[in-house]
Amino acid sequence: MTPRISRFLLPVTALGILLLAAGCEHPKTNAAVSSSSDLTTKLNALDAKRQNYETSLKAMNTARLAQELSSDSQKGKEPFNSPAYREAISRGSAQAAELKSQLTQADRTSLLTLLALRKVDPNLYHSLDPTFRVNVLVDALKNSKFFNTWGLPNLFWEDASKAILDEGQAATVPLEALLRDKRPAVNWGPAGAAIGKHYRYRVCDYAWALLHPQTKIPPDPAERDHLIGL
Repeated sequence: MTPRISRFLLPVTALGILLLAAGCEHPKTNAAVSSSSDLTTKLNALDAKRQNYETSLKAMNTARLAQELSSDSQKGKEPFNSPAYREAISRGSAQAAELKSQLTQADRTSLLTLLALRKVDPNLYHSLDPTFRVNVLVDALKNSKFFNTWGLPNLFWEDASKAILDEGQAATVPLEALLRDKRPAVNWGPAGAAIGKHYRYRVCDYAWALLHPQTKIPPDPAERDHLIGL
């Protein structure tokens, strides 16, 4: 008998003994089966909800889709976790001009729309005012709750960080303003959490690493403070 099977049989055997002692009353329900059934029902409902939402996104015009992108940006959703972002990307460059027209707020709420435009039409993306692009990107970095959108300094950068790096000198002053921000820069997920625990990244570390992309930052925050000038 395998350990997995025995884990299910032992409680049943014990339950049978108790029932015999109590007059052989039958149990009203099997808690384990009920729990499994409830979980399956909930998962199916969530999957149906996801599919319905993705279907509704496909029916949206660009202006309505941009509202969803803004909402996801406000919530701090990463591009890879945003159905609205995936839908925007899937439409390609055909609706890029309409997407650009929705970029009116120079803050973090425009992040996913900005990144989607950069992905589908780089030329149209670069036709935006550089100050606007930088303000959106750096404001999103500054206000991030989790930093998976940006990648991990010393290891890899995600598209949002690459967009900041592409701005060159235009991003210098806004990034320098974050060099005093020691708020923890947390990544979720097993790998990100483990690396983050080792390096103990902070917002200022992201800013410094983006300002010095060719320099490896040391694991010790105290050494990084010396480099940053804290």
